Amino acid sequence: MATAGVCSLIVCVLLVCGSVGVSLNTSTTAAPLMISSSASAATSTKSPSVLLSQLQAAAKSQRQNGPEVTRRQDFIDSSDDLLKGKTLKAVTVLEDPYATKKVTDEGTDFHGFVIDIVKELSSSLGFDFELYVSPDGKYGAPKENNTQWSGVIGEIMSGRADVAVAPVTISSEREQVVDFTNPFMDLGAGLLMKKPEPEGTSIFAFLQPFKGTVWFSILGALLGTAILLYVTSRLRFKCDIGDQNYYNDRKFNFKNSLWLTYWSIVRKGGEPAPRSLPSRILAGAWWFFTLIVISTYTANLTAFLTVKRLVSPIKSIDDLASQNSIPFGVTQETFLYSFFKGQVDTGSVYERMWDSMQTTEMFPPSSMKGVEWVRAGRYVLIEETPFLEYTVRTDQNCELMLLGKPFLFKGYGFATRRGSAIKKQLSVGILKLQESGKMSELRDKWWPKDGCPLDGQSSNVNEASALGLDIFLGVFYVLGAAAILAVVVTAVQVIYYRFCNFGEKLKKMNSNRRTSLKNHVLRRQSTDVNLH
Repeated sequence: MATAGVCSLIVCVLLVCGSVGVSLNTSTTAAPLMISSSASAATSTKSPSVLLSQLQAAAKSQRQNGPEVTRRQDFIDSSDDLLKGKTLKAVTVLEDPYATKKVTDEGTDFHGFVIDIVKELSSSLGFDFELYVSPDGKYGAPKENNTQWSGVIGEIMSGRADVAVAPVTISSEREQVVDFTNPFMDLGAGLLMKKPEPEGTSIFAFLQPFKGTVWFSILGALLGTAILLYVTSRLRFKCDIGDQNYYNDRKFNFKNSLWLTYWSIVRKGGEPAPRSLPSRILAGAWWFFTLIVISTYTANLTAFLTVKRLVSPIKSIDDLASQNSIPFGVTQETFLYSFFKGQVDTGSVYERMWDSMQTTEMFPPSSMKGVEWVRAGRYVLIEETPFLEYTVRTDQNCELMLLGKPFLFKGYGFATRRGSAIKKQLSVGILKLQESGKMSELRDKWWPKDGCPLDGQSSNVNEASALGLDIFLGVFYVLGAAAILAVVVTAVQVIYYRFCNFGEKLKKMNSNRRTSLKNHVLRRQSTDVNLH
């Protein structure tokens, strides 16, 4: 019996060690198999084969379900309360509308989009935070030795801050030195430029509502209707159709027919009026045609005279990279700066853009400084779209505009130290804010929907646009040309009939002489009759 008990004990020890080895090989987090003293005593009385089967079954059950699941669940339960009662050291960057600082008698107060987010997370997860501004005011880029970083990334890596509460762009380079929460905002890169001057108004702006083909078509319809009206009236007159004392077909010569079609299209009455059935059919159809034409022209003329269209020389990043007359750049020590800098030898459009930026060396130290350069003159700022949209919408003079479509889509996240346990809790909190719609409410709070248009094409709809003399200059030219033509025609007629028309004057003089002679003869005849 003693020998059997010893053998049983040896088997138990071996099985326990084997189960522990299997557990360790299966999962590093699995708990070892624990056997109580009473269980050991009970197993000593059983045969080795029975003990072997029972212990194998217990080890298999333990590996599949028991202690590992329980231990993981205990870890999850404990991590849910990881941030409760804790105070996090948070670092940020001052930039509208994400974070702004206001100093009062009571202390320093922070406001902004990311500040509201961290306050919501603080309320839901039960932690407090102490906020301070990054000493260099940067988001973070590797320094020359590539072992240290600037900005909030450097603050996280050095341990001076637990979390970066700022719009930090998630990138592969930054992921190698810090951890990021789930993105709380999606974004792309965009182009910001000062609005160019509107197109100069043409002298003949009143002709712009219709294309040249339309104007020639209208002129052809006018001449065709006049000719047809003249032909039908002349045929009726030649064939003596109807009462000519009522049907004024004789009056519709080509000049009067052309005059009728003209005064009809400018909506002014005139003579002669059509009375015969064919002329009335033609005139009625022509009046309907002119009604549609004039109504359409009037509607389009209003838009062409009041809306000034902007013509930008740049419409995409390809246009930007292909020109060298307008300098452009990105903010120093940002994700975009590092991105373009890393495009060397890629052969992409981004490499050409980086080469142009290095030539001009116009890299603003901050985003707001870049906006000042844009307002000052010909400069294009490449920046992330949320900031650009806010800047354009809130611009007091509405002199800024976005160019083309966004590119290089990324996301904003909060940065934490590598391996930090608070990342998961913050990510879960951000997801809950997004699912509840609270994140959208905060965005709508800080990004106005009204304001200046992003494309710069339209002005404030509440302010009427006054029209200058240049709009009507062409109309004045037409009126002046018509007045000059009328004066010239009058002068020609006066000169012709008074000084040049000798034949007509001779005929008139001979006629006057014959009339005078005839009257003289008649008077003498009447005198001779009276004498007799």
